[in-house]
Amino acid sequence: MEVSKELHMDADPGERTAEVSRQTHDTSSQPSTYENRIPALESSYCEMNQRLLWLEEQAAKKKAWYNSVETRLESLESYHRQFTAPVNYNIQKISSDSHPYQQGHRNYQEAFSVEVTQKDLVKENEKLKKEVTELEKRNKELLSKAMGRHKQSENMNDDSRLSAVLGMYNMLKLQDWEKLRQNMTNLTNKDGSIMIKKLFVACETHIQDTIAKVNEVLGITPLDDATIDSDQGVMHYIRNILRHSHYKNQLEFYSKIVTHAGIVPRTEIEKVFTLKCCQVYCLLFLQNPPVKAEWKTEGSTVKHLEHLNWKEAKNWKSPALLWPIMKRGEEVVVKGVVWD
Repeated sequence: MEVSKELHMDADPGERTAEVSRQTHDTSSQPSTYENRIPALESSYCEMNQRLLWLEEQAAKKKAWYNSVETRLESLESYHRQFTAPVNYNIQKISSDSHPYQQGHRNYQEAFSVEVTQKDLVKENEKLKKEVTELEKRNKELLSKAMGRHKQSENMNDDSRLSAVLGMYNMLKLQDWEKLRQNMTNLTNKDGSIMIKKLFVACETHIQDTIAKVNEVLGITPLDDATIDSDQGVMHYIRNILRHSHYKNQLEFYSKIVTHAGIVPRTEIEKVFTLKCCQVYCLLFLQNPPVKAEWKTEGSTVKHLEHLNWKEAKNWKSPALLWPIMKRGEEVVVKGVVWD
């Protein structure tokens, strides 16, 4: 040992410094501090990963619970059963232990309540049956009227269709008649009624004569005419052709009908009114089936008539028709206008 110390002491100072330096920096053979911490970090990572998975699973369950109405209802029902089970048990126990008099009184009240409820239900049921019967009857009437009016659907491109001509007829009764009355102050309702009736009768004669001539050209006898006069017969097409022709003709075309009616217009306004009367009624009479004027009030109910001055029926005195009742078969298309 002494020899070693002497050798060490005798060694060069530079060599000693280099050796110390090698010992300080040569750490390859010593374990690192970071290497010792790796297992701990790995363990911590595993724990955090498991915690994260658990949180995701809980979040998914909560989301499913909030999104599923059925799940929420089941949970609430389960909670309700758990909460009310003791209360129901106590109520049942008290009910079973009640006094006989109380039990009998309660049974009587329940029986009386049930009896009243049944009577109310029977009464309400009878009331509903009556309402249903009335509604079915009303629906049947409306359906029958609708089917009667729409046996043939109107062609909206046809300007001479029934609804369009009825619009012309209403304008004739309101606007053109009023204009004539203002221009001819001495014209009475009776004079107007006689004039309109003459014009309408002349229109019917004109249409019937025209159809007879067409049948003669086609070789159709009156017997054949009655046989084939149906919605699908030849007369259906003849009426359509004549109606379109009369619609396209100018008002002057109807001047012959006015002459045949024995009417001589005194003013230009009266002339236009008579021509429009003939045009509109010819178009109505050429419908399928034809719309005809009825000048009799006998057998007609008040609902098929209206007063010129909108008076109530109970105040009418000897009413007479100014404008006739317009009927298609047995159906009243337009009410008649009366004056008294």
